[in-house]
Amino acid sequence: MAKRTGKAKSRDSLGGLVEFAHTVNDALEALTGKTVPAWFEEFRQRPRELPPGDQYLPGQSVMPLADAYAVMGLSQTASIDQVKERYRVLARLFHPDLLGGSKEAMVLLNNANDQIKKEKGEG
Repeated sequence: MAKRTGKAKSRDSLGGLVEFAHTVNDALEALTGKTVPAWFEEFRQRPRELPPGDQYLPGQSVMPLADAYAVMGLSQTASIDQVKERYRVLARLFHPDLLGGSKEAMVLLNNANDQIKKEKGEG
């Protein structure tokens, strides 16, 4: 059996990440009816109307709770420990300082995590 080179391993790893990104996109679209790029575009826009009592702060986006769970790939019955573990796993994948990460994905993940923690009384 031939030895695999570092480049071949890198290509396999990158291929795995690309496949994962497609899986996340497909899952988000199945759950919300929106693709990741469409969700990012909507996420960047300021909400036109907020429920009474909610305040919009510049630089802060309001994310529906269902979307927050979809971003994290969790059901709404997930425990706070499951939320924390999933956040750690996804942060390692999407952190902008890491290969394949992006600032936009990390902002999305952080906002989803904050929404869920707030809903569960942890934030």
